[in-house]
Amino acid sequence: MARLALEVVVRPVKSQQQLEEFKSVTAAYLGLLGEDIGFLGDIERELASLPGSYAAEAGGSMLLAYAASGSGEECIGAVALRRLAGHTPTLGEGDAVAGVPLAEVCEMKRLFVLEGHRGFGAGAALVRALLAAAPLLGYRLMVLDTLERMSCAIRLYGRLGFQPCERYNDCPVPDVLYFALQLGTAT
Repeated sequence: MARLALEVVVRPVKSQQQLEEFKSVTAAYLGLLGEDIGFLGDIERELASLPGSYAAEAGGSMLLAYAASGSGEECIGAVALRRLAGHTPTLGEGDAVAGVPLAEVCEMKRLFVLEGHRGFGAGAALVRALLAAAPLLGYRLMVLDTLERMSCAIRLYGRLGFQPCERYNDCPVPDVLYFALQLGTAT
C-alpha cells in the first residue's frame, strides 16, 4: 500500500501556543529516550525556562513542523539551535571546534518528529530550515550529538552533509555520537 504524501510547513516558534507545542513534542522525545537520559532534571529545567538559550536574543532558534489535518494544521515535529558557547564546560572562550571559533558554533537540539508522521520528510525540512537560519545568526559551524540507536536520524544527518566529529561536550549518556557541518555546505 502506497503512503500518501504529507505537506510539511516549518514555522518559527513565536506564540505561547507554539511554545507549548514545542514542549509537547519535546516531552514525546524524552518519552522515547526513556531511561537513557541520566540528566533529565536539566532538560526539565530547560523546558520550564523556554525559550531560554533558544531565544533569538540569545542566538537561538526554535522551529516547528506542521502537517495539514482534517481540522487545519497539526504540529508534528520540532527542532532548536543554541549558541554552543556557555553550554559546554569542556570548551572555553578561546577554544575552537573543527577549526571554527566557539563564538561561531551553534548546536542543534531536540530534533524530533512524532510517531505516525515519520518518513514524510518533516525531519529533513526542519533541519534544512535550521541550516538556513544558522548563518543569519552569525554561525559558521553546526554541531549535534545523538544516540547510536537513532539510526534514522543519523542517516538524515549524513544525507545533509554532517560528518562525525570529536566529542565537544560532557554528555553523561553512553553511546553518544557527535556530528558537525560547516554551514553553507549542506546538501
